[in-house]
Amino acid sequence: MSKNQDKDKEKIIKHIHLIFQSFINRDREAIKNAHTNDWVGFLGPSIKIERGIDDYMINVDKSLNNFNGIGYEILDTEIQIYSDIAIVYYTARYDYLDEKGQTKPFPLRSVDIYKRKSDNWIQVGSHITPMPSGGAWGEGD
Repeated sequence: MSKNQDKDKEKIIKHIHLIFQSFINRDREAIKNAHTNDWVGFLGPSIKIERGIDDYMINVDKSLNNFNGIGYEILDTEIQIYSDIAIVYYTARYDYLDEKGQTKPFPLRSVDIYKRKSDNWIQVGSHITPMPSGGAWGEGD
């Protein structure tokens, strides 16, 4: 792997951290700005292809209203770069406070699509969903 690819992978991981941190900070504008206007994908319980930043932000608002995020950990990543496009696979744990004030984990898995934007990267698509029951910690499938 070239040093340029290493730097690109670091930038993409930094971008993913920015998105997670923006959710924890409840910074709606930062979340929006981390995605292209023509973003496409699936989010959690999507039953249709979500098309555009407006569809994405409807789901963001639901998440911000339903989860009081307090932390996260990226558990595993795989990044494949093809010129100006990157496919990013990751698993993560998003920590939130439940209605009783107790910390609860919300395990996630995602495939993100990134494109190069000048010297940085921006998310253009994603399929993010809760981890199947037990899968995050080897308790099942």
